[in-house]
Amino acid sequence: MNSIPFFESAYIHEQATVIGNVKFASSCSIWPGAVLRADMNSINLGLAVNIQDNTSLHTDSRGSISIGDWTLVGHNAMLHGCKIGKACLIGIGSILLDDCEIGDGAQITAGCMIRGGKKIPPRSLVVSDGKDIKIYPGKAKPELTIAGCIEYIHLAHRIQKSVFGPFSEDEERLFITQAKEILLSLNI
Repeated sequence: MNSIPFFESAYIHEQATVIGNVKFASSCSIWPGAVLRADMNSINLGLAVNIQDNTSLHTDSRGSISIGDWTLVGHNAMLHGCKIGKACLIGIGSILLDDCEIGDGAQITAGCMIRGGKKIPPRSLVVSDGKDIKIYPGKAKPELTIAGCIEYIHLAHRIQKSVFGPFSEDEERLFITQAKEILLSLNI
């Protein structure tokens, strides 16, 4: 397991829903219960983006969605008319509203709401304090996000072969090593 088993196109689970003008770069993965609805505008996913279970992406006439390479969108997230950079983490249950922008390498932790028009600087760590968000510039660790994307590429291949179970510690270390190399190439 020395290389990343890229897909030529995307892995779309049979229980995911994709409607309208959705464009996938190679090695994207869309998981059960995810809904990508581009009925009024476009959704564009970069290389190795994964959209996890029960996440909703929707556009309207005013705004498309773009998600940069090596971005991980966690379970039950809600994205509406927003722009997300490369190597970003959108944590479980987060909500991103119209016209917000997430800079390259940022990490939005679980349960955050990023209000419409909000700009999150690159490599920022964003956490919820229950009422609002706190932004910590330069505190994100995008190599962990990229490692998660690598893991999801492997998961998609495993599922197609009906292989289930945890990754080994050696595999996890390899994902981190590969992620660090990818991060250098992204120049974030």
